[in-house]
Amino acid sequence: MNNIAILFLLLLSTCAQAQVKATADSVLTRNALGEVYITSTPIQNELQRISASVNVISSEDLQRGDQLSITNEINKNPGIQMQQGALNTSRISIRGLGARSQYSTNRVKAYIEGIPLTTGEGETTLEDIDLNLIDRLEIIKGPASSSYGAGLGGAINISVIKPKPQNTSVRLNSLGGSFGLFKGGATALLASENTAGFFSYNHLEKNGYRANSNYNRNTYTAYAKTQINAVSALTFFGNYTRLKAFIPSSINEYDFKNNPEKAAFTWAQSQGYESYDKGLAGLSYNWNLNESNSWTTSIFTNFRDGYEPRPFDILDENSVAFGVRSNLASSFSVLNIPISSNIGIEYFDEHYKAKLYQNLYEDTNGNGSLQGDLFSNQEQDRKYLNLFAQANLKLSTRLQAEIGLNYNHSRYVLDDYLNESEIDNSGVYTYPRLFLPQAGLTYELVNDKFLYATVSRGFSLPTVAETLTPEGAINPEIKPETGYNYELGLKAQWLDKKLYTELAFYTVQVSDLLVAERVDNDQFVGRNAGKTSHNGIEVLMNFKDRTFNSLLINPYASLTINDYSFEDFTDNDIDYAGNDLTGVADKVFNLGLDLIHDSGLRFNVNYRHTGEIPLDDANSIYSDSYNLVNLRVDYEFKIAQHFTTTLYSGVNNVFDTNYAAQVLPNATGFGGAAPRYYYPGDLVNFYIGLNLNIF
Repeated sequence: MNNIAILFLLLLSTCAQAQVKATADSVLTRNALGEVYITSTPIQNELQRISASVNVISSEDLQRGDQLSITNEINKNPGIQMQQGALNTSRISIRGLGARSQYSTNRVKAYIEGIPLTTGEGETTLEDIDLNLIDRLEIIKGPASSSYGAGLGGAINISVIKPKPQNTSVRLNSLGGSFGLFKGGATALLASENTAGFFSYNHLEKNGYRANSNYNRNTYTAYAKTQINAVSALTFFGNYTRLKAFIPSSINEYDFKNNPEKAAFTWAQSQGYESYDKGLAGLSYNWNLNESNSWTTSIFTNFRDGYEPRPFDILDENSVAFGVRSNLASSFSVLNIPISSNIGIEYFDEHYKAKLYQNLYEDTNGNGSLQGDLFSNQEQDRKYLNLFAQANLKLSTRLQAEIGLNYNHSRYVLDDYLNESEIDNSGVYTYPRLFLPQAGLTYELVNDKFLYATVSRGFSLPTVAETLTPEGAINPEIKPETGYNYELGLKAQWLDKKLYTELAFYTVQVSDLLVAERVDNDQFVGRNAGKTSHNGIEVLMNFKDRTFNSLLINPYASLTINDYSFEDFTDNDIDYAGNDLTGVADKVFNLGLDLIHDSGLRFNVNYRHTGEIPLDDANSIYSDSYNLVNLRVDYEFKIAQHFTTTLYSGVNNVFDTNYAAQVLPNATGFGGAAPRYYYPGDLVNFYIGLNLNIF
């Protein structure tokens, strides 16, 4: 596969630029998936005409699950694996990138309405966005877009629902189910001739299948867009979340197989949890300068005030960030070649404070955590500057080309205010300046059948924990992970556009691999330790057909087969070269069916097979493969002229499979204890819900 990638790299080097211009208002989801317009790439275009792998999850897709998490829908897309050990504990990896992260997603960048969800240290949390408010997600796999900077695994762009013009309505939702599940919320959508928006409140609570896993979340969300005049518009988005979620943590193999409902002993004794108040807000101004040029500028801010008692310490943290993103989209011609371009800048500045206290839970006779003496007090600043440019050329009616370049400059400052040991860990570190090129070709072989090839470079910054030494000082030797992605694919529609298929072959070569090295119980530091090779094949199929003029049949399937391995990796004088990459399954297969009847009845069933996952770098232990089946039934009906009701019910894990919903790579036992690799998934569980739309 590497030889094939090199050949296509040579092919791309002989070509110059980009794709075809698409209208911004052509965003409607159609039966033919390939005709969906992608809006998160720098230059909007049809899905088939983009020289990259992009998966789309619509609001209709999100209504196929339990409305708690996007995990099930994300895992239906080839090449993407989301593990979720609890509602507040998850990890997304794309093509194996990010699979070795310990607790969170940190190789994938995410935005909502143009506002970064990713923190200054590269961690991404999607769990705080209520699914009822999401209109669609667009997932770019790999560093295939030059506009997002740090995100070696890819980027996720979230759009929220938009009220229709002159339409005012109220949406109420409620949900109950197993393990003490309750969810409820209300959304008011308001729209006049020039202004539209919504305000929403949602509450979610769950006792949890496992001990010490109570979860309670409240979210408030607002969106508004006003047309200032014929050529300019102003948009606002804001979200506030208050969360308290207890943490059962991972358990060892014996407990996983025999007592999966228990929590890790120390987390149960300390009654460990995380709580935070978190908010983000952004204001965006769009100005259509003329028919060929459009300028958009956004300013945004976010904050987080968190408190997390853990068995090994108590973390008291808060952060404040602000940033700006501005870009100019243009269309013009050179030598009769239509060109679309997008150039822009993004600046992000985050200030983070963290205090660590002793946790005296062992002195409370089973009553949970007790804050002791302060032993660490540090402040950190993360700043990055991201410059990007991308151009698309329509070289002929069938051939389009794309070229892009990204420049990134990141800086990290640490101030240590607690120097009782007379060791000041303060310091400044500037990461190497990075230039990230990207190029691609798309060729229409025959009608609605497109061949594409792309090559791109990406990077990911280390997290704060990975940047520090065991003593808490900055490690100046740490470098960002960098990688090259080579990809060849086919996107095609068949059977009068009823069947849409994608086939992708790719290889990603990663250098300066960041390794999380355990130095104490639940404490890790990072270091660069080698190279990895990510080779894979992805298949996606989606068929839609209306039968008897009253029934829409929508079977779908996806397949991921990969060979992810360490190419050059030595850790503690042990050579792991040739071993399987830790934390990611070698194959995932999805098969599903939607049946939608004009009477308002809808049925969905989904089957997913996940292969074995290597749990340590030595490949001495693997998690078992597993099969999951989920189903849901909906019935939509009108109870009055202005009242539409949807009643739904579902079952997750129909066959009561004991499986690892998330794994902890390279877990190590201390004091003779067995390693805690496993986060058990919920056994069979049920839910029933009711949505009411008043308009």
